[in-house]
This record gives sequence, C-alpha cells and structure tokens, in this order.
Amino acid sequence: MSESQRELLDRDQIGDVGAQAVAEALKVSRTLVSIDMRANQIGAVGARAIAETLKVNKTVVEVALSQNQIGDAGARSIAETLKVNTNLRWLTLSSNQVGDAGARAIAATLKVNTTLKYLYLYHNQIGDAGAQAIAEALKVNTNLIWLHLKLNRIGDAGAQAIAAALRVNKTLTELTLGRNCIGKVGIRALEKARKVNGILTELDVEEQINPLAFSFLPRLTTSEDWQSVFHLLTGRHELENQPALLPALPAEIAELVMDEAEYFQGVQHIHQAWSRYNRLEFLKLTMPRSSDGNSIRVKAIQVLRERQSEAKSDPFDLIVRDELGAVRYKWAAEAPVVGSNIQLVTISPTDHPVIRQLRAGWEVEVQFGQSSCFVRFASLSVGYIERQC
Repeated sequence: MSESQRELLDRDQIGDVGAQAVAEALKVSRTLVSIDMRANQIGAVGARAIAETLKVNKTVVEVALSQNQIGDAGARSIAETLKVNTNLRWLTLSSNQVGDAGARAIAATLKVNTTLKYLYLYHNQIGDAGAQAIAEALKVNTNLIWLHLKLNRIGDAGAQAIAAALRVNKTLTELTLGRNCIGKVGIRALEKARKVNGILTELDVEEQINPLAFSFLPRLTTSEDWQSVFHLLTGRHELENQPALLPALPAEIAELVMDEAEYFQGVQHIHQAWSRYNRLEFLKLTMPRSSDGNSIRVKAIQVLRERQSEAKSDPFDLIVRDELGAVRYKWAAEAPVVGSNIQLVTISPTDHPVIRQLRAGWEVEVQFGQSSCFVRFASLSVGYIERQC
C-alpha cells in the first residue's frame, strides 16, 4: 500500500479539532484506504465527526482509533456508522474507555454489518453485560474473523455467554480474552465450546485477573452527575414535579449529605499489564479543576495492586507535588493484603493532613520501587467533592 493511500497521524495529538479536519478531508478523498489516528487525544466529538464521514466515504477499509478517549459516546457513533458503511474491514477502538454501553452499541451493529472482519476492543472497560451483548451478536454475524477483548473486565457470566455463541458461530478464527477476570467455570466453558466449534484456531484466556481487584475499585461519579444531584438537593433544578420534592436544602447541608453518602467525583489511573513481564514502577494523577470554578476537597486516596502470585505487605512511596512540581509531602504507606494476592490501602485526610491541601494542578504519585515486578493490575484513585460558594 502506497503512502498516498494511507493517512498516518498516530501520536500527533490532533485532538477533536484535528479529527474534525481529517473528517472533512475524507469527504472528498477518493484514494485513501487506511487512516491511523492512534494516541491523539480524540474524544467523543472527534469520533462522531469521523463516524459521520465514514457513512459517505467509499474507499477507507481500515481505521485505527486506539489510545484515545472516545468512550461509550464515541463508540456509539462508530457503531451507527457501521450499520450503513459497506467497505470497512478493519477497526480498532482499543484503549478508549469503552464500557458496557459502548459494547452493546457495537454488538447491535454486528448483527447487521456484513463487511467488518477484524475488530479490536482490548484494554477497555467492558464487563459481563457488554460481553453478553457481543455474544448474542456472534450468533448471527457471519463475517467477523478476529475479535480481541483482552484486558477488559469480563467475568464468568460473559465468558459463558461467549462460549454459547461459539457453538453456533462458524466464522470467528481468533478470539483473545486474556487478562480479564474469568474464573475456572468460564474458562472451562470456552475450552469446551472451542472443541465443538472446530473453526476457532486461536483462543487466549491466559493470566486472568482476580475479580476482587475490580470489585474494590471506587465507583466515582462524573462532574455532571455530581452537579445534577447537588442541584436537586438544593432545589436549583426547575422540574415539573418540584412541589412534590423535599424542601430545598442549604448548599452546606447538601454538600454534607453528599459527603456522608460518599458521592464523590474523582480521577483514576488504572494499569493492566499487557504481559507477565511488564514492570510497573509508578502511577500518577494530576488534580483537575472544578467544573464550575469552585475549589475541591479531597476525601480519599486509594491504591490497589494485584500481583501475579501471593502478595506481601510491601510499602510504597506516596508523593504529593504542588502545581510547580515541588514535593509537598512524601511518605511510605503500608498496603495490607486483601485475599491472597491483592494489596489495598485507603488514605483519608485524617491520616495525612496534607491531603486537605490538594487542589487543581497538584500531583499525586505512587512509586512501587522494588516491588514493581509482576503486577497484573494496579490503580490509583482520588475521590473529592466540590466546595460550593
């Protein structure tokens, strides 16, 4: 394939604006067959622009959008395009924060699309619900030959659903499900289905993550959700049934209610190792700005780590830096063992007063040091609430 037929934009950091420009160019292109826009900070807006263009473009057969932030909204846009696009053969949406909602949208498309052959969805946030939807699609899809779902959050229920689909599907030849959280029951179901299938030549179910690791992750809300609930409590929403609601609460009381209910926003850095030999030395987060310009108050910092084998209570360094990069605090945090191979620690402002000082632009870093080898899964989460004026 000549360079005139390819558009290589990987790691150019073009963002949504750049993606929209590419989309406009694709509307008039008559020779381009492949576009590579990996690692470009493209969000749902950029994905939607590309998706709309692919509804009319008749030459592009390969699209790479991995390592962006298109999320479920972007995945839904791409899925709608695949219902009408008849030339795309190869698509990667890996490392894009796609969850069950995005997976369900793509699954619905796979039931009607007749041309896509290679689909890469590894390193996302797809769980059992998304896997079950994809499984239903595989029962009727007759063109997909490669499906990559490694490094997601699929458990036994999702694996069993896919196994049932493999007993019916006669076109899929390669399926990767390694480093999810599938147990022995799910793996047995997949292996039995593979023997019945007779077509599937490659099945990867290696190195599954302990399901407990995912269950311990904090459920962090979005800024929009936080604001919606806060405004509901304070009566700032104009709703048709407003008189039927409880009397509006003062802002400080509403904030206290959400605080006690652990209804937090947050930022999170999750690492899932690609292979058993990955070395994870640190995780890092930068505190964001409040959605409405107000200050934030950190409620907790959580560090979670799952090892390949039995864990030891190894300490790690937690470092806080201000917006200028100066170290404000550093301490060795003990991480108790939960289960056989999981370490979990939650640090509150009462444990370390410096946490109360964290604000936008400050950085939180965890350094694992000598204990960084053979880590399957690790996460650093910071939960906070927004102070209201």
